[in-house]
Amino acid sequence: MIKVAIYYYRKATNIIMKKFFRTKQLVAFLLIVAMLIPTTNIHTVYAAPETSGYNDTVLASLSESRVFLRAGKSKKIKCNVPIGKMMWKSSKKSVATVDKNGRITAVKPGKAIITVTGEYLYGSLSCEVFVSKKISQKQAKKKLLSLKSKYPEGMSWTNENNCYYWEAANLYGYGCVALAGEFSDKVFGKYAPIKTHKNFDKIKVGDHVRIGNYHSVIVLKKTDNAITVVEGNYNSSVHWNRVITKRELKRSEFYVDTRY
Repeated sequence: MIKVAIYYYRKATNIIMKKFFRTKQLVAFLLIVAMLIPTTNIHTVYAAPETSGYNDTVLASLSESRVFLRAGKSKKIKCNVPIGKMMWKSSKKSVATVDKNGRITAVKPGKAIITVTGEYLYGSLSCEVFVSKKISQKQAKKKLLSLKSKYPEGMSWTNENNCYYWEAANLYGYGCVALAGEFSDKVFGKYAPIKTHKNFDKIKVGDHVRIGNYHSVIVLKKTDNAITVVEGNYNSSVHWNRVITKRELKRSEFYVDTRY
């Protein structure tokens, strides 16, 4: 997360600074600087009052810019500097609520924007909240198999004819990754969080397995020594029920994206 502090030294440049940076001109200048900063993780100009203990003007930010939660779970977010009296607001209370202390509570699957304004802020700060519902492996298997009619064996699937934006992973995937991302979202919901590991024994139905950083598959079934998968761009098509052994995975190296 970008954190920038703007300091105005008062010694050698003090005479010039006094003439140029009067209160209103300083605020205008800082707002222009803020607008020039890239929009990823947007920060808001914060003018510290003398009572805050901060002597310089800085750019404020929240502890999180994106939060992934299961329905019923909560998480507190904070501002990096004291901003006086705060007003928190949710863009969609049916998805996520927020209390006066910045604690977010997930209500139901969907996306909401949490916004805070403060006594000493010029503008506001915001955080995206993605809410999903937890499902079992049995439910995941049922959802995966229901996709077989729409994505039948042999259906053309290549890097050239399939691209998918996998929002939870924040990437555009082509070919095999496109199918993996699309299937994962259809099974778990596009706002379900992603966790990564490299433990074969922890692989579950619906997990995305990335093999040797060159191919992606979705797990249909797992035994002690192998996984059965569905995949895209396998001989330029969709392929169901290929078995990949534990030994093959370890030989190629792999990692797992799970949404449980």
